[in-house]
Amino acid sequence: MSNVYTYRIQIANRERVQVNKVNPQKQNLGQPSGAFGYRDALKAQIDGFVAQAQADELREDEEVKAFGEALFNALFDPVLRQDFVGLYNQAVHTEGKLLRIELDIDEQALPDVAALPWEFMRLPQDANLGTLWIGSAPDLIFSRRRSQWYVPNPIRLEAGEKLRIAVAVSAPENLGPVQYDKVLEGLQKLVEKQPDQFELLPVLTKANALSLDDLLARDPHILHFIGHGRLQADGNQLADGQIAFTDDMFGEAEWVSADFFADLLNTHRPGVVLMQACEGGMASASQAFVGVASRIVQQNIPVVVAMQYEVSNMTAIRFALKFYQELAAKSPVDSAAQNGRRAVALATQYKRRDFATPVLFMRVEDGQLFEHAGAVAQQPEPAQQEPAQQPPKADNANNSNIPMAAQATAIYKIISASFSKEDFIDLCTPLGIDPENLRDSSKNSMAQDLFGKAQRTGRLDVLVKQIAAMRPDTVDMLKGNLFVFLEGVPEHEVPQLCQELNLDCRALQLDENGLLGYAANSYIRVERMQALQDHMVQNGRYADLVQAAKKYLPRTDFSTFER
Repeated sequence: MSNVYTYRIQIANRERVQVNKVNPQKQNLGQPSGAFGYRDALKAQIDGFVAQAQADELREDEEVKAFGEALFNALFDPVLRQDFVGLYNQAVHTEGKLLRIELDIDEQALPDVAALPWEFMRLPQDANLGTLWIGSAPDLIFSRRRSQWYVPNPIRLEAGEKLRIAVAVSAPENLGPVQYDKVLEGLQKLVEKQPDQFELLPVLTKANALSLDDLLARDPHILHFIGHGRLQADGNQLADGQIAFTDDMFGEAEWVSADFFADLLNTHRPGVVLMQACEGGMASASQAFVGVASRIVQQNIPVVVAMQYEVSNMTAIRFALKFYQELAAKSPVDSAAQNGRRAVALATQYKRRDFATPVLFMRVEDGQLFEHAGAVAQQPEPAQQEPAQQPPKADNANNSNIPMAAQATAIYKIISASFSKEDFIDLCTPLGIDPENLRDSSKNSMAQDLFGKAQRTGRLDVLVKQIAAMRPDTVDMLKGNLFVFLEGVPEHEVPQLCQELNLDCRALQLDENGLLGYAANSYIRVERMQALQDHMVQNGRYADLVQAAKKYLPRTDFSTFER
């Protein structure tokens, strides 16, 4: 979305809150910081509200407002509050754009902070901006997203392809009943109303490891899981979330850990997983589901939604239907979740905890989960800057017929277009990857998965070399992807790289000011390196760029790019 400002909030310790602000052109607007206020009297107040919310005792709108404002004040000290209000006024009121808020909390170091229901946040009334609920306001987009998470490739939807929804229910006979009829009825009506956009796969009513794996083999885009959860302490460790599967022989509960459940999603990865604790279950069930959700998203699942409190099936389906409809309408994931929370809020008038119940964990950047066939990728609006001083252009012969990076075909698309599924065995061998572990669906999905595994293990150069060896005709297209490797150049070395190539660092936004946010934002890194490669190619200096890459990334094999 080119009409969105981003306000990324990072809590790395109990002392400070760090913010990174980015405009729609992906330019950094500053990195203010403030004191983290979750301590002393404010902490006691918040903890009291947390206990009320968990017991479903928040019934008065004034209590809900006070809870939301207390959470806001813990995250935004007076300096950050003024900064946030200023950006909100600029983005929303002056320019008519949206403001995306991404909350980044180190849950390993700060599990209690990560567990707080930040979706309740509300701008204090004395800010004089009217009513502004952070998790449901129509001009805001709120999610939880770690900057360190690997950003997965978008899931490609072919022309006419429907969103496949899989519902899995686990209802062990020795636990309370799982009420899911209303949810299923709502989803069936959704499919009947929009048959060209949704497909409901056969419902799994006795979910366990084997049956769930079989269901996921049908390659659903969305997995909607309903069942029992619990928090289980292990010695001196903090309580960990567990999920109750249904034993296929006796129908009794088979409790599995969060890690085990998350690992089940490694073979066939859905784009979205929604975790819903059954209505009438244990009070800790929803808390367990949030813990499981955070583990799932660490398994490279792009989007996970968990209900952090038990809600009625009517509330759950109200959120889910709006969320799924927005996804089918090509809305960004976090925007879809925001609208889903808002649908719940309007139905309950903010008098209960329901609107703040859906927690969105998101790996995808800018909320872009799906790539629609035939759709033109939306590019950020060009930033206004002084033109770079252009060196004299070389003869076309010196350009070696290398395509510009901006027109380069993505590596995974080269794989999909040039190789059969049988060829994937030879592609995987030098990488030490078992082809059986790739998503066995469309060839494009397998190619994306292979590319992602190679990138995560630092062996992308090995993959590129193998592609070139097996398909020499792809070398020129591969050369157009040099910038993918260049984003690995450390931030502090980028200005030096630029200067050695006799380039105008400021014009290319590769000077000290232009590099703000470079290390934390993969979009900025790719954008800047792509611009650098474009500039070098246009001026016949691609070979110089390859030599510089070899110097700054000495462990990477660039032989393919020298052909």
